[in-house]
Amino acid sequence: MKDRFYNGFISGILGGLVSFVINFGSSALGLNTLVWADFMGLFILGGRPNNTLETAFFIGAQFVFLGLLGTVFSLIIPFITSKHHLFKGALFGASVWYLLFSLPYLFQLPELKEVPLKTVVSNLIAASLWGITMAYILKRIDSKEVHS
Repeated sequence: MKDRFYNGFISGILGGLVSFVINFGSSALGLNTLVWADFMGLFILGGRPNNTLETAFFIGAQFVFLGLLGTVFSLIIPFITSKHHLFKGALFGASVWYLLFSLPYLFQLPELKEVPLKTVVSNLIAASLWGITMAYILKRIDSKEVHS
């Protein structure tokens, strides 16, 4: 029997590896001014991580958050069918991106009021690829359990 919660959580975390590489890679190339760990720090502490320990903590928080989002995706997929799962994963990732980039306006977070277009686009790509990867991994895990 499938454990949708667990499978979704694992898929969200593993999908997060792809977005992590894209997020930090684009930051290293100067294509991004905010990595997801910065968002976590701003939402939780009200500021960006100041040192390696804080950055590591918020990267961990990011992966837990992505695991929870993977769980949400895995729980809604049976209601909307798993056909075209990669498209639905990309759309889910882009929707999360939109929501998270809208929250700073609602919460009046000054550091996120004006974000450069390159950061917005880079994070949209990372979020969409996270969604695709998460959906792919979830489908693989689910089909492996069916055939076991």
